[in-house]
Amino acid sequence: MVSADSWRRVGLGSRPRPRPRPRLRALSYITLAIVVLLWLVLPYDNTVRLAFRFNLMRLKAITTSHSSESWVYSHPEYPVEVGEDVLVILKTGYGTKERVPAWFDSLSDADEFRDIVVIADYASQPGSHFRYRGHEMPVYDMVKSSLGHKSLSAHKSHPRVLKYGELAEAVASGDDTLGRQLSRSFGWELDALKFISGLEYAYEKFPNKQWYLLVDDDTFVVQPSLKPLLEHLNPQDPHYLGNAVGDFRARFAHGGSAVILSHAAMYSLVVKHSRVLSSAYLDSLDETWGDRLLAKALLKIGIYLDETYSHLFNGEPPILSKIRADRICSPLVSFHTLPVPSEMRQVGEKFRNVTRPVLWLDLWEIYGTTPPWRHTDAAPRMNWDHVGDLDESTLTIPNVATADECMKNCNRRARACLAWTWEWETRNCHISPWMIVGEEANGKTSAVNTPRARYLETNCIVY
Repeated sequence: MVSADSWRRVGLGSRPRPRPRPRLRALSYITLAIVVLLWLVLPYDNTVRLAFRFNLMRLKAITTSHSSESWVYSHPEYPVEVGEDVLVILKTGYGTKERVPAWFDSLSDADEFRDIVVIADYASQPGSHFRYRGHEMPVYDMVKSSLGHKSLSAHKSHPRVLKYGELAEAVASGDDTLGRQLSRSFGWELDALKFISGLEYAYEKFPNKQWYLLVDDDTFVVQPSLKPLLEHLNPQDPHYLGNAVGDFRARFAHGGSAVILSHAAMYSLVVKHSRVLSSAYLDSLDETWGDRLLAKALLKIGIYLDETYSHLFNGEPPILSKIRADRICSPLVSFHTLPVPSEMRQVGEKFRNVTRPVLWLDLWEIYGTTPPWRHTDAAPRMNWDHVGDLDESTLTIPNVATADECMKNCNRRARACLAWTWEWETRNCHISPWMIVGEEANGKTSAVNTPRARYLETNCIVY
């Protein structure tokens, strides 16, 4: 029963909301003003600024879905002629130079890559240049170029300078065995000295390119997937794209997964900010990874890695590529870790006749098998592994008696499990948030979470 007092309050209408306290409102304004001021005055690579941006990007990643990637199939906003607009910078070394012919062989006749600059820690001599489509492809020694930069003139006794001297002497004397031995020993250190000089040389030789693609000699690029990505972006904006790795202080594009820089980004680094460029040359003497060195230089001029497209880049070979729920319908731009020339050529053959963007889920059919979730009676596969290498995001459950029990563990965690593998001997059950096409693995039984994968595929757009 409603009291008379209640009726009286209804007749008076809702009570007015109390106004914010003046002090609280003033404090809010002051806090906002301080945040804006710090954002404006702090250097681009300041730790506070980077931490704020990192967490903002993580929030964006959580709230953003890549389920359909409709931009791949939309009309290109910025049409690209790959042969005309893209320069490929192929990075190799004395100890891995045998990979380069296989890299060229992996390109199909349909590939449009035309202009390619090969950079290394040695220079090829007349008569020993690589060849591509009837043209000689000389190797440029970008380590020597770096060490000749004026900012390094006072560092002739630096350990890396001395190591390069050893390698250069072995190469000049024709001692291939010693050269390869030295390259295996410290070639990775010299790699950091190739990045900045290589990019500067590439820009100076090809200043009118719209896009610059930096790849390793064991990186394969899926050109039909690359083209729509570039056509979606304005090269006159400073774009820096790739597979994001590293902590908030220096998020950088993993070099092996391919790195993309727009014309505006290259112009800003090479032409507009000579001091930053000189500083990067000096830092290359001590920086462990050249790809991180590049990111740090770009940070100083306000160019951050755009992680919106990070899931398109891949640091693994095709059959071991981790197909996650957030990218199953996304185009796949690159593969990495193809160090054996025969492996690179095999990948080239698999993708030789591909003319449309390749999605992550397409890997199953490209490698000759129907995706398991399209079978009505898909059974676990013995002596196979659909999980692959384990890391902190996989779950290992010990003492699981049977493969069937392992599958039930996956089903109980359906949203977090895309594949499972059970080891016969150890009785370990591995639950994974990704799936791979996989390969033979004696003593293992494995399967894909077919209901989950089937549901995820329904969000894909048919090209």
